[in-house]
Amino acid sequence: MIEKVLCEQHGSQDMSFTCIHIAMAIDKKRKVGFFYSEAEEDLPQIAWCGACEQWLLDNGEEWNDAFEAQADFKMLCANCYDEAKEIQFGPDIA
Repeated sequence: MIEKVLCEQHGSQDMSFTCIHIAMAIDKKRKVGFFYSEAEEDLPQIAWCGACEQWLLDNGEEWNDAFEAQADFKMLCANCYDEAKEIQFGPDIA
């Protein structure tokens, strides 16, 4: 079962995670890329930016402590996660 988090904006929602770069890009609606794992039952959604994806590619695509330090994953509610995803895949904002 995916744990719930209490979001100031959306109330009680499912927990998710993004790298710090995506989390920081939400407020400014800045595009940083959005790579994510397929949803698995009972596991929270998780996403990382283009820079983190490049780090993975440059380092043997191994998800390890060094990658987790680079990504510095932050907990978001599911609605904030969806908002971040919409920003990254939506039209450019002038």
